[in-house]
Amino acid sequence: MAERESSEQSFSESLDQLIAAVRALFAGHWALLRAELGAIARDVLITLIGAAAVVSLIVTALLGLLIALFLVLGEGLFGSQLWGAAHMTLILLSLAAAIASSILRITTGRRARALLIAVFVGVGSLLLTLLPLGWAAGPAAGCAITLGLVTLLADLLVGLSTFNTQRFTDRFMPLASEAELRATASALEDLREEALSGVAAEIGEAIGSADAAVGTLRRTVSRVAETLNRAAERIRPDRGGDA
Repeated sequence: MAERESSEQSFSESLDQLIAAVRALFAGHWALLRAELGAIARDVLITLIGAAAVVSLIVTALLGLLIALFLVLGEGLFGSQLWGAAHMTLILLSLAAAIASSILRITTGRRARALLIAVFVGVGSLLLTLLPLGWAAGPAAGCAITLGLVTLLADLLVGLSTFNTQRFTDRFMPLASEAELRATASALEDLREEALSGVAAEIGEAIGSADAAVGTLRRTVSRVAETLNRAAERIRPDRGGDA
């Protein structure tokens, strides 16, 4: 008995050791995974920060180059750097308004009309400043371009007021799939009605055939019964006579 109890106790201790070893193994793997995930997260964060810094520096450099280019063009073509700064600002704002107009699904004709009006305003102001006012070509062109861009920006911003929520949200809806589903559902509904009608007709015919068979059987039974009754009627007097 003592040996048996000792054996059972050793087996229990071995089992506990095995369970503890499995737990330690899983705990070790989980700790290692957490450490690796932490290191990966840090690396990803550092990479994202570095990429954002690189993109920001590149955008800043290009923006500085763009500003310098417009200032040089304004000074060389129109006689003042202010024209270049105004043109750059208005062009960027007009591009932003045009992109917003396209995203919001404002009709293309509305943007085309804004561009056409801006061209007419710019040409008209150029002719007005050159002929009646007698300005120099540089300032006159700078003023005409500025007025044209102001008109373009203003009309694009006014065009944003024609925003249609339904037209905007339709582009994010699976309308074609919905139409196909509705057509499929309609076809299935027609097929169901046709199938029900056919089944009803078949059941009606089957019931009619069953009624006809039962009627024939009933008539046959009735004839047999009548025949037997007549035979019985003929037999009874004879039996009576014999008695």
